Amino acid sequence: MTTTKWTKEQLAAIESRNCNLLVAAAAGAGKTAVLVERIIRIITEPENPVDLDRLLVMTFTNAAAAEMRERIAQAIARQLESNPDNRNIRRQLTLLNKAHITTIHSFCVDVIRSNFQSIDLDPGFRISDQTEAELLKSEVLAELFEELYARDDPDQEFFNLLECYAGNRDDQRLQDMVLNLYNFAQSNPRPEAWLEEMAENFLVPEGIDFGETLWGEVLLETVELELQDMESKMKEAVRLLKASAGLDKYLPLFQEEYEFIQSLNRLFTSAANSSCTRTSSCSRPSFYTAIPSWDRLPSWDQLYRLIHNFQFAKLPSAGKDCDKLVQERVKKIRDEVKQSFNKIKDNILLSPSDEIIRDLRSLHPLMNCLTGLVIEFGRRYARKKKDKSLLDFNDLEHYCLQILTEQGDMGEGQKDFIPSRIAHNYKQRFAQILVDEYQDSNLTQEIIINMISREDLGEPNVFMVGDVKQSIYRFRQARPELFLEKYATYSPDEESKARKILLSKNFRSRQEIIDIVNFIFEHLMSARVGEIEYTMEEFLNPGADYPAVDNEKFYAGGGIEFHLLETKDELPADPEEEPGSMAEEEILDNIQLEARLAALRVRELLRGDEQGRKFAVFDNKQNKYRPIEYKDIVILLRTTKNWADVFAEEFTRQGIPVFADTGTGFFKTAEVQVILSLLQVIDNPLQDIPLLAVLRSPLFSFSVEELAELRLLKRHGYFYEALKESDNPKAISFLQKLAKWREEALYLSTDQLLWQIYTETGFYAHVAALPGGAQRQANLRILFERARKYEETSFKGLFRFINFIDKLQSSQGDMGSAKILGENENVVRLMSIHKSKGLEFPVVILAGCGKKFNWQDLNKNILYHQGLGLGPDIVDSKLRIAYPSQAKLAVREKIKIETLSEEMRILYVALTRAREKLIMIGSTRDTAKAKQKWQELNARGQDRRLLPFDVQNAQCYLDWLGPVLLAHPDWEKFCRLWDKKTVAMESEPVLEQPAESGWWEAESLSVQEEGQAGEGIKSEEEEKPEISRLREEISRRLDWEYPYARISSIPAKLSVTELKRQLDKDDAWAADPYEAGWSLQNYTMKRPLFLEGKKEFSAAEKGTLMHFAMQHLDLFKNNFEQQLAEMTAKELLTKEQAANINLDLIRAFLQSDLGRRMLASGRIEREVPFNLELPCSEIFRELDEDSYREEKIILQGIIDCYFEEEEGLVLLDYKTDYIPPSGLESLKEKYEKQIRYYTLALETLTGKKVKEKYVYFFQARQAVKY
Repeated sequence: MTTTKWTKEQLAAIESRNCNLLVAAAAGAGKTAVLVERIIRIITEPENPVDLDRLLVMTFTNAAAAEMRERIAQAIARQLESNPDNRNIRRQLTLLNKAHITTIHSFCVDVIRSNFQSIDLDPGFRISDQTEAELLKSEVLAELFEELYARDDPDQEFFNLLECYAGNRDDQRLQDMVLNLYNFAQSNPRPEAWLEEMAENFLVPEGIDFGETLWGEVLLETVELELQDMESKMKEAVRLLKASAGLDKYLPLFQEEYEFIQSLNRLFTSAANSSCTRTSSCSRPSFYTAIPSWDRLPSWDQLYRLIHNFQFAKLPSAGKDCDKLVQERVKKIRDEVKQSFNKIKDNILLSPSDEIIRDLRSLHPLMNCLTGLVIEFGRRYARKKKDKSLLDFNDLEHYCLQILTEQGDMGEGQKDFIPSRIAHNYKQRFAQILVDEYQDSNLTQEIIINMISREDLGEPNVFMVGDVKQSIYRFRQARPELFLEKYATYSPDEESKARKILLSKNFRSRQEIIDIVNFIFEHLMSARVGEIEYTMEEFLNPGADYPAVDNEKFYAGGGIEFHLLETKDELPADPEEEPGSMAEEEILDNIQLEARLAALRVRELLRGDEQGRKFAVFDNKQNKYRPIEYKDIVILLRTTKNWADVFAEEFTRQGIPVFADTGTGFFKTAEVQVILSLLQVIDNPLQDIPLLAVLRSPLFSFSVEELAELRLLKRHGYFYEALKESDNPKAISFLQKLAKWREEALYLSTDQLLWQIYTETGFYAHVAALPGGAQRQANLRILFERARKYEETSFKGLFRFINFIDKLQSSQGDMGSAKILGENENVVRLMSIHKSKGLEFPVVILAGCGKKFNWQDLNKNILYHQGLGLGPDIVDSKLRIAYPSQAKLAVREKIKIETLSEEMRILYVALTRAREKLIMIGSTRDTAKAKQKWQELNARGQDRRLLPFDVQNAQCYLDWLGPVLLAHPDWEKFCRLWDKKTVAMESEPVLEQPAESGWWEAESLSVQEEGQAGEGIKSEEEEKPEISRLREEISRRLDWEYPYARISSIPAKLSVTELKRQLDKDDAWAADPYEAGWSLQNYTMKRPLFLEGKKEFSAAEKGTLMHFAMQHLDLFKNNFEQQLAEMTAKELLTKEQAANINLDLIRAFLQSDLGRRMLASGRIEREVPFNLELPCSEIFRELDEDSYREEKIILQGIIDCYFEEEEGLVLLDYKTDYIPPSGLESLKEKYEKQIRYYTLALETLTGKKVKEKYVYFFQARQAVKY
């Protein structure tokens, strides 16, 4: 038996006693081995051994608990083997089954079952599964809302809440909000108290500075980071200007702006250096005091005044001899600084404190109503569960906490919780408490552990092991700050009662991988993003011993690879290139491109290098190198949704066996869809779509022709009624079986009915014969098990089961595909990074590095945060406007930073899964631009780190990895750039021999088994005519062209303005209608002005305003300014729009001869819309009249003005066009066709003749007659 060699730090973690011990174990540091060895040492100490059942070992998952129990059993067995006469060791082996090696939830269940009487709980309680809990919540919530609607004295605040935050159609959005907030609050040890406190926080004391609130602190810290970035940029701009000639006029302005930004930054510095002198802080509520960083932040109102009183001046003209490159560079820097400044001014420091506080106080009634709804819902839900003797997973922790605590005086933090008498019993029962994956604990679990520890007795006995850099479960309300607090306060001193030990040696990965991981996170991870400084203390140190490869046929290691894929479209191919040479090239989307690139690398690894050597991995069981296999490779994705299916499909096409451990896709499988459709039909046969699905399925195998015949029997009505009128034997048989199943559904449980269907129809056996039969059968078994578990709940019956499945599908839930894969199956694994935690693989391919982070949660109406509480929108239901409150901005900023920290830790987990080779793949639209941006970020970095501001502005992993890896000295060695064409050409799919014979089978069969020649296989000469015929038929079908392709590209409705624009391209139309721009995809929506972020109007927009004025002004009165003011007051125009209407031009027109004639006429019509149906050939004369004679087009437009005189109508169109040097003649020709169609429309519309036609050009102050 070999003796394990422990490091000094591992040995200290194993042997330390009589203290609370925090072990910060880095990835691959052997923390589980240390934990097991510590347990073995405790129970086998010669002098004071502790029985195994007096240890409480808490793990994160049931699988981890089972593995821990097995490893402890193996360790005890080894001890017993070396010392068979030791009675204590034999005793520990017998105690193993009684040992408390469990998850926190299992421990809570044990506490509740043992002490149910202390909380008035039915001893026969059972734990509901997620399905039953969700259904029960929906039922309780619906009852609560119905009761609120039906009250005789309506709750006005409830209806205000509905008006502000519910959807336009129903109240589902508000119901979801109540459920989400309830679930969120459950991770708090006192949910109701937390909810009440969060609502009360909106009663901000009047007269205080907003910066004194927690919300204000978060926003001021954001401002500080922005200002630091602005100062850094302006410093660089000033440096460039000082070193450049010809830009002397720029320097004073840049220097002034730089000094102003410096002065703003000094406000933060001076506040940090001075003590808190604000007397108001002594009397503020807790939400507005006890802020660790408050006394280093400046006043909110002071910053507000300074920033709103500052304006960036216009840049002076530079000298002619200036350096243009430097000029463009400094102007770009200044634009970025102005953008950041405006962000602070318009988005953060938007209002002074008194306005913000007034808005927040106005939100209090709504937030109080919302939290009240959640509290009332929680109480009703609790009563409903009690009536059914049910507990859900949240109840386990809260009931356990209720049993273990007594109410104490209200104080701060955990001082409210006092150990109960029962907790003291547990203190005596457990000599040691050992907690694995401590970084993923929440606050309630932390208090439970504290209640049963002996720390308050002066005998600290809690052993906590974890790695905060691998805390990736914040979405489950994990609180990594609990770990960080102890990490910051515990001492490395051996005599300390609160001690910490760092295990930094990695026994998993090769040196090259460890070095690159350290290099990456040294540049990225900080207290701001990552929540911990990645210093030398956090560095991974190599501990794994990989021997040299002693076989010439093998090579190993190779460090890392970084594959950067450019996704922008290539330039058009060379016209001289051989026709059809690119026809085979597939159009690949970004996900498929990455999948194909990953598959290419997998094939290359298994194929070997140019010297014929195979890539080898070290096998610990065989203690030697062996060739790599598929099972040694894992593909890690940030999310498997929309990615895993594409990767699996692409790998299969490339001939690579793959298993996607996605946990989704169950309801998409054909066999499950068929059975669910049958259950729907059994419940209610008057559903045509499920009925047709069942009839067409292998269960009954109706052909399309047979279904058509059935429909002809009864053209209208339900298809089930048509079935009943048929004498088709298959239809009669189906109806008989359906009637039998409908009768059995009345008394059989859903799971029994399902199994009856499986056996009677033979469907379960049938799917086994299909490709992937084992998987299909496993899926059917999962559906059966799901039905069986459903029947064990308080909800029963086929109808309710179908409703549950519908609810699960509509909420994007899933039950996960059945897992039939063994540990040693030789396939490439495809999984999410979260699922890979705790695992390791010889080769890791991290794909999807260019996928954007998910910020969807930041767009909700109300955001939640454990520390900052609620962040709602401010909604004005009368004006129908909504905008984020400052509380929401603060909560959003905090959640964003925490999300980024979580993403960075997820990236750390992904990179540390690799043992021997790490491959990273990311895609970007333009690699040249990306590299330029990364170089700029590196140039701005300080002390081998990217600036925190740049780190927190990342949108994907590539934004972190790109600049850091670009700064690595070996960038050229491990980086490879790809484009679409290269990936498509180098990764040609591997086509496997088809199961059925096809037209290309003769070409695939090149070798025959001995003795089979001539037996059922045609010779090459006999095959050729058939192949030729099939090829001709395929070509005929695939080369077919739609005879009316040209007309299909013409819209059914066309405006006269667009017609004029497009008919200017007659030549282009003759060549190619698509190139001429007739595709409907060319029509774009104009963005509103407030989204465009600009202050000036374009020429086209000014023209639209002039038309608006000519339509709405009373032209017989000369008080045009007054009329515009009235339009502005009525919000028909904005002030900016009114200011851009040139009234002088309008007056000039009215004073012209044409204008006087118009005013003197008896009838004036302005802005007259029309729709005119014309033959297509009338407009597009190039079209063949015979082919398109029946085709029509709707011509629509608006006639600016016409007036009537005795002899007829006068058509008037006015333009604000720029007058070109060629004069009005060119413009006259330009609008000739437009005027022609206006004339046709007006004559058709009025039945009167148009005697004169004019276009008046405002800029030229002249009319042109047609």
